[in-house]
Amino acid sequence: MGFDITILGTGSAIPTKDRFLSGQVVNHDEHLFLIDCGEGTQMQLRRYKKSLNRISHVFISHLHADHYLGLPGLLSSMDLLGRVTPLTIFAPKGLDEFIHFNFKISSATPRFPITFVHTQTQGKMLLLENEKLQVFSFPLKHRVPCTGFIFAEKQGKPKFDKRMLGRYFITPEEIIAIKEGADYTAPDGTFFPNSEVTIAPAKPCSYAYCSDTLYLPHLASELQHIDVLYHEATFAHDLSERAKATFHTTATEAAQLASEARVGQLVLGHFSSRYTDPEVLAEEARQIFKNTAKGYEGMVISLRP
Repeated sequence: MGFDITILGTGSAIPTKDRFLSGQVVNHDEHLFLIDCGEGTQMQLRRYKKSLNRISHVFISHLHADHYLGLPGLLSSMDLLGRVTPLTIFAPKGLDEFIHFNFKISSATPRFPITFVHTQTQGKMLLLENEKLQVFSFPLKHRVPCTGFIFAEKQGKPKFDKRMLGRYFITPEEIIAIKEGADYTAPDGTFFPNSEVTIAPAKPCSYAYCSDTLYLPHLASELQHIDVLYHEATFAHDLSERAKATFHTTATEAAQLASEARVGQLVLGHFSSRYTDPEVLAEEARQIFKNTAKGYEGMVISLRP
C-alpha cells in the first residue's frame, strides 16, 4: 500500500551519461502507472525493480521523441514476458498510428490488448478513475499538443474505531452503517455521533506532472495545494529568451508557479544537457520557493507510506 513516484529520467532532448530521458512510475496502492516513456525507460524500470507487466496504464504528455520513443521496445518486452492483461495508453492523437505502423513493419503485434485514448488540450479532462484515485490531464503550451497530469486521491471514508468493540457488542451490519456515516445508539441507550465511533481518514494526497511547456502563470489556480509538483526546468533564468523560443520553462519560473500555487514541494526535472550538475537550477529556484528539490534518476517521492 502507499503512494509514491519513482523518477526514471530527468534529461531533456539529449540524454547524458548520468541522465535518462523522461519517464516516471507512479505507484498507488500497488497499482503502477507510467508517465512518459523516453528511450531507455524499460532499462530504468528493470534497474529500479518495477515490473513491466504490472503497469496498467501509460500516460504520454506529448509526441516529442524524448517522451515516447521508448514505447515500442517496452511493448515488445511486455509481450515477450508473456503479458496477457490489457494496457491502456493515454496520448495525443498520432501515437496510435505510429505504434501500429511499427507493429506492421516488424510483423510483431503484441498478443495482449492495447487501447489508445486520445488526450485533449481544450481543458482539464478526467482520464481515469477508480475507488481511490482520479487522474486528470490539463493543457500545457509547447510546440506540439501537450498535457500535464494530476494524480489525486479521493477522500477516504472514516474507519470504524475497533475500541468500541471492547465496550459493546456491535453487529457487522451496524459497523457497515457506521462506516457509511451513521451514528450509533448502544443497547443501554447511550448515543454516539459518528465522529466518536470512527477514525477520520487520512488527508488525500496529490501529485502533478508538468512536462515541456512555456511558463503558464494561470496554472497556479489549477495546481492549488498540490502536495508535490514535478515541473520542467530546462534552463536557468539567464537563458529565459532561449526558454521562450523553445517553449520551455526556467527554474525561476517553475518556482514562481509553485509559490503561487502554494504546493507542498517542487521537484525539478527535464534538465538541458548543458548543465553538468542541475543543482544550480535547484538553487536558483530555492531563492523563490524554498522547498525545491533537484530530481534525479532513482529518486523516490513518497506521498504516503
